[in-house]
Amino acid sequence: EFLDGVGRKSFHGYSHHREKEMKPAYRSIVNWHIEQVAYVLHKMKSLDEGGSSLLDNSMVMFGSSLKDGNKHAEHDLPIILAGKGQGALRPGRRVRAPKNTPLCNLYVALLQRMGIDEKQFGDSTGALKGLG
Repeated sequence: EFLDGVGRKSFHGYSHHREKEMKPAYRSIVNWHIEQVAYVLHKMKSLDEGGSSLLDNSMVMFGSSLKDGNKHAEHDLPIILAGKGQGALRPGRRVRAPKNTPLCNLYVALLQRMGIDEKQFGDSTGALKGLG
């Protein structure tokens, strides 16, 4: 076992955790993923790039394309956006998008902050506001 209490079933299989006995294993997998992201972000913060950190100069997005594996719900996704993108992002707060905002609106906003003049990506309806 790679993680205590997690057998050989696929992560996808565990994400369909209707059976209560699968929830602890699914939770262990998700927690492991979050720990890995935290580790990478901490490392990025420790790397100096001429007076600012690698994290300060980056935009890192972590999340999922589904909120609930049982329902395949793709709305109201919890997304972590870390880093300052050389001042393009204001971290350390919670941003709530209006209901039914496509995730692609976030992608358009990030592209624009990287200097890419895109107005549309996938099913976007515009750039997500409130990141800077």
